[in-house]
Amino acid sequence: MFIEISSNLKKLSKFFPENLYVVGGYVRNKLLKISGGDVDITSCVDIDEVSKRLAGSDFLVKVKNLKFGSLQISINDETYEYTAFRKEVYKNNGSHCPVKVESTNKIEEDAVRRDFTVNSIYYNINKDECVDLYHGIIDTNQRLLRCNIDPNEILKNDGERILRMVRFAGELGFKIEKQTKKAAIKYASNLSSIHGERKYNEIEKILYCDKRYNQKKTNLKKALNLLNELGTWQFFGLKTKKIRYKMVYKTEDRVLGLLIDIIDNEKPECLQSFVEDFLKVQFGFNSSLTNKVFTYLAGYYDALSGVNNKEYFFKYFEDWAYIYSLLGNKSKHIQNKYNFFYRYIIEHELVIKVGDLKISEDDIKNNFENIDKRNYNKILNNLLDKVFDGKLPNQKEDLLNEIEKNLKNF
Repeated sequence: MFIEISSNLKKLSKFFPENLYVVGGYVRNKLLKISGGDVDITSCVDIDEVSKRLAGSDFLVKVKNLKFGSLQISINDETYEYTAFRKEVYKNNGSHCPVKVESTNKIEEDAVRRDFTVNSIYYNINKDECVDLYHGIIDTNQRLLRCNIDPNEILKNDGERILRMVRFAGELGFKIEKQTKKAAIKYASNLSSIHGERKYNEIEKILYCDKRYNQKKTNLKKALNLLNELGTWQFFGLKTKKIRYKMVYKTEDRVLGLLIDIIDNEKPECLQSFVEDFLKVQFGFNSSLTNKVFTYLAGYYDALSGVNNKEYFFKYFEDWAYIYSLLGNKSKHIQNKYNFFYRYIIEHELVIKVGDLKISEDDIKNNFENIDKRNYNKILNNLLDKVFDGKLPNQKEDLLNEIEKNLKNF
């Protein structure tokens, strides 16, 4: 079976008399007549030898991962990831990363470590022929995801493969073979062992799976329902095994849409502690990103609960544009109500932030040495409240006089 290969890859194969193979998504996608996908190449030659062979050639070589024996090879606008044939040894804890990597010169041993039959099809560039050890071409034609060997062996040591399986099903519109799905349910608990950042990366790809190859949005629905069917959410620290998806289908930012669906299902007593714990532990977010996401979500829920306009925009004025789009997917009435006040603030140039006051903490310090600096924030917010209501001009002298009048309170 012939697969289209670039002239640069043909040129590269001349450096590999042992045979150079393209493997994985590129081969699968060519069989499906889908454009796009990373180009992964492999052979029995170790990376040190590959680097020597390509020295002085038109190909640029850079080590990508020394532990797993991978290189990035580039020429013009093409980039490939090269790995030498290898075997992998895992701990029985589902944590994704193998504890030991061993080189091999046998393609059969390299193929065993791969996950699904459709991703285990090798294309021999030198000979223009497929090496299909696990009938992946048949499964590709039948649009079926099946583990290349016993699914219990494939999935018990690598929880990330379960999320990859869901992603592939969504991206390609494939069904899951019965025994493979059964093993995924059995070992879904391995998701608890995956680092948060890796889990988030796969979940984000799942949320946009229909866009990868311009598929129908129904592919997203199938992928998310599959996460429910496998019972994966309980291993993201949630009480529920299944989520009722609503907002994720409506929002442009599907991550925020999913988080709203999760919150609506979990109904946490404290939104802030729940969001911070979930994003940091389950998704590996840093504090800055966590705080930003929490602000968007808090602004969304505060609007739904009817927080008064002034209090609301003192907190969310700078983030309103983002919150606005979220509310539009839930309630146009609430969105329009708050947006009217937002526009009023802008049109009348109302002072809405402490930073817009004509005095600062330094002014308080320089003029009122006896005021404890722990009170500065309270003082400035009181002044902001009066300026916003039109009870006090936003002028430095007037603001300082107001502080003077209320010194006994500080």
